[in-house]
This record gives sequence, C-alpha cells and structure tokens, in this order.
Amino acid sequence: MRKEQEQCPYCKGQGYFQLLLGGTEDCPGCEGSGAHSEEPSAAAGTR
Repeated sequence: MRKEQEQCPYCKGQGYFQLLLGGTEDCPGCEGSGAHSEEPSAAAGTR
C-alpha cells in the first residue's frame, strides 16, 4: 500500500494556484484537495 496521500504534482499539495492578477483557483488536477490519486474518487459523488 502507498503512503496515505501523495502530493498533487500540479499544485505541490497546496490544492490551489495563485493567479497573477490576484486571487486563487482550485487545482484541476486534484480538485482542490492537494492529494494526488490515480483512481477517481468514489466519494466525489459525480457520475
């Protein structure tokens, strides 16, 4: 089994990106969680 959760490679585990003009945006790679998972999350509730 792997570690509990690995950091998202896109946002480095922060869960968001700092925008150039100010503000933040959720990371599309991890949906703001900051954790990288290779399998789709069953808890997301989307179909």
